[in-house]
Formats: sequence, C-alpha cells, structure tokens
Amino acid sequence: MDGYLATGAVYINEKSERGVAGLTSDEYQAVFDKHINYTRKAGNRFSHWAFDCLWAVALCLNNTSRQLQAQGGKLEDFQYDNEEYTHTMFDTMTATNFLGTKGQVVFDEDGSALSRQRVAQFQNGKVVTVAIFEQNEDHATTRKFLDPFVWKTPESRPPRDGVQVIRVSEHVTKEVYIVMSLLASCGILLSLVFMACNIAYRNLPAFKLSSPLLNNIILLGCILGYGVAFVEHAGAPTQMSGHGADDVDDTDDHALLILCSAKNFCLASAFSLAFGALFAKTWRVHVIFTSMVTNKKNLIKDRQLILMVVVLVFINVAILVIWEVVDPRYVRRLLLSPQADELDEDIQYQMVIKICDSSKSVYFTGVMYSVTGLLLLTGAVLAWETKTVKIEALNDSRLIGICIYSVVLLSLIGAVVNELLQTQPSLRYCFVSGFVMAGTTFTACLLFLPKIRESGMFRSVVHHSDAADVGTAGSRIQENVGGKSLSLLTTELAVAKDRIRELDKRLMEKENVIKSFERTASIS
Repeated sequence: MDGYLATGAVYINEKSERGVAGLTSDEYQAVFDKHINYTRKAGNRFSHWAFDCLWAVALCLNNTSRQLQAQGGKLEDFQYDNEEYTHTMFDTMTATNFLGTKGQVVFDEDGSALSRQRVAQFQNGKVVTVAIFEQNEDHATTRKFLDPFVWKTPESRPPRDGVQVIRVSEHVTKEVYIVMSLLASCGILLSLVFMACNIAYRNLPAFKLSSPLLNNIILLGCILGYGVAFVEHAGAPTQMSGHGADDVDDTDDHALLILCSAKNFCLASAFSLAFGALFAKTWRVHVIFTSMVTNKKNLIKDRQLILMVVVLVFINVAILVIWEVVDPRYVRRLLLSPQADELDEDIQYQMVIKICDSSKSVYFTGVMYSVTGLLLLTGAVLAWETKTVKIEALNDSRLIGICIYSVVLLSLIGAVVNELLQTQPSLRYCFVSGFVMAGTTFTACLLFLPKIRESGMFRSVVHHSDAADVGTAGSRIQENVGGKSLSLLTTELAVAKDRIRELDKRLMEKENVIKSFERTASIS
C-alpha cells in the first residue's frame, strides 16, 4: 500500500492566502468548526466549496446589477423569460474570478467551474499531497509540486507508463571466435606442414605417384576451408531501444553482408579445390584401371586433371557471382521472445539475430547443392568402383572413398545444425565451423599421414638417387618412354601386376575346380 498514487479535487487552499472574504482557509475552517460545534460529518469537507459558491453568486449579482444600472435597468426587474437579463447574468458569471478558501475560483466560457486537482501519494503511513494541477480560463494547465515523490524502484526513478523493450543485436562472442580462430590457425599450420612435406619429398614414390601438384591443390582447398572460421561477425551484443521491427541498429549491416559473401566464396572455393582434386585423382585411377581391363590406352596428364578442378571452381564461383548480381542479399532480422529484466520488471530485453538472406535464395542454394551433390555422388561411385585396387602407389583410391563418405555425413549434419541453431549464433558458429574443420582435418590427415609414414622407408634410397641426379643436365626434365611419363608407366605397371595377380588367383580357383571334378570322376 505504501507508495500508491491517488488523484482528486482540491478542497482547501494549501496556502495561507486571504481571499475575497478576508479569511485564509485555516481561519475559515476554524470559524466553521466553531459554528457546527466541532461535529464531524461526511459533508464537512465540501464547506469550502459551498462558501466559495455563495461568494461567486454574490459577486455575480453585484456585477450584474451594476451592468443593468448602466443600461438603465434594475436587477429587481429580472424575469426568467427576459433573455437580455439572462445573457447579462451568464456573461457576468463566466467573468467572475476571485480567490476563495479552496483556491482560485474561475469559470470557463460554458460557465463550468475550473476546479483544481491534486496528486497524492501514500508515504510512511499518511497521504501526502505532492502536486497541484489547476487551469485558468484559457484552459492552460499549471503544475505546482509541493513534496517529492517517493519511488520504490531501482535508483528511485519514476516508474514507466509501459514496458520498455530494449533490443539487443546478438553476435558471436569474442571468446568463442578467438577459440575457433586458434583451432583454425592450427589447422592451417598443419596443412602448410603437409604442403612442405609434399614439396620436399615430391620425388618419393609415395608422393610422386599420387600427383604432388594435385596434392598441393587439395591442401590449398583445406587452407581455405580453415579460413571459413575467420569470416564471422564477432563482438559484444549491441544494445538499442525500440518498439518496432525497424528500431534496431543497422550500422554494421553492410559489413555483415560482406562477411556473408566472403564466407560463401571461401567455402565454395575450398570445396571445389579440395574435393575437386580428390575427384580428379579418383577419375584418373578409374580410367587407368578400366583401360588395363579393356586393353585401351588412355593417357591422362596432370594438366588435364588441373583443368577439371579449374572448371569446377569456375562453375561454383560463377553461380555465386550470378547470385550476387541477380539477387542481392539483405539482412533479415529474427526477433526472439522478450525476456524480463531480473531487477526491473518494466524493462524487457529482446534478442535480434541478423541473418543474410535473399528473395531467391532457395533457388540458388538448390543449384549449389545440386552441383555439389552430383560431384559427391559421382566421386562416391568412382571410389566404389576402384575399391578393389590394392596397389600402394594408388592408395588414394581407397582413402578417397572414406573422405567422400565423411564429407557427405558432416555436410548433412552441418546443414541441419545451421538451420536449427539460427537463434543461437555462437553455438551455430561453433558447430558449423567445427564440422568444416573436422572434415578438412580428417581428409588432410588421412591422405598425407600414410605418405609421410611410408616415405621414411625410402629416405636413404631417395637421398642416394637425388645426389646422383643433381649434377645432370636432364634432372629437371621428366623421363619419358614412348611418350608416357615415368610416373604413369610405373602406375600402369603396378596396375598390370595387380591384374595379373587377380587373374592368377582366378586361374588357381579354376584349376582347383577341375582337379575336384577329376577326383570325383576317378572315384566313380
């Protein structure tokens, strides 16, 4: 109950002012109480009004009488059907203005008394008048504050007339961004180590037969994949006040759109380079293996495979460029449910999540997914068809299939998580970036760790051969036999040997069947 507010009419002039009767409000109250023998009745508080009303009537009659006399008339000749007398008395009453025992007595143009109103507050067990509002004949309102308000609110501030909604633009927190950036930096460093090994040991069979140039393209794609973690809008939540959907800070919208575009280009280029090179290597293994079976000679050089990767990169980048030109992105704001402040129930916080969107994003995203899905499906088919290749020089063919399956799984999970966690930017950023880095790290380690481990067995031999080749003029020219590179001939020889072993195994199985029939025939 303490602190409640109440409004009502002012019954007594709070100031010690002598009115038209020559009395202050306190002096009049004393005379009135003595006249009624100090009895308390419900209507006693209206006595000041009644007293001032009598004075208003008396002053009105006196002023009317003087005006009538000036016009040659008398107040005693008043008749109710005499409109001239009636209008004169009404005009005189509206012009009456005097100080009474309840305050200034004023009438408006309609003849209604303009009463004063007070605002009271219950403070420390009693009602205290804190403000007086009064109007003059022109309806101009004046305020008089007598005592201060006492508010039971934080910082003793006046309560609001409604709930204030404070919108907060939510971003990825700096702490999460720093942690993920450090992990991405470690991944980039790991890729650079693999790239250094690939360049330094490019003449080793483990590296040479798996196309060192394509390996570098794969690692470049891995580096771009790690770079996706850096392309994120991070920072402290931005607070702004507002009650409408547009009452939010849009100063960083342009930067957010740039980051969204950069992330899409970076992710598309990373996938095109890394997975495109894997796909090209698998396709070459498939062609070599098929040509050995069908006795067709197909010569596939590294520049042809690099051209395949360039075409794939061009397709994905072209789709993104067309998307940017035809259907520019805009920032869509996702408003979450307001949450009340723990200390002040008059304040609510509403989180605003900014998302990059476009009117035709469904179609362009579908095209991107279709190209990516077709490439993944084709790569999976090629990896499945070459799964029987057990040649160490072509060990990528077995590992690429594992890489493809892991990429597909992580891509599906990442896409679902990206949609489900749109209202939690930091958590979504952790999961999506984590899936990208996990797939990239898994692919790089699976492809290059076995080569590094295997290269240790040939290190002494290679050092010896390298030392013998350093001084020769033909050390920088790739050896060719019949128009084919030495690495390709070595690969074909390994495939031929593997095919011969497979045919020998089948021949042995046939011989066992024949011997079984011969034993059965001799017994019979």
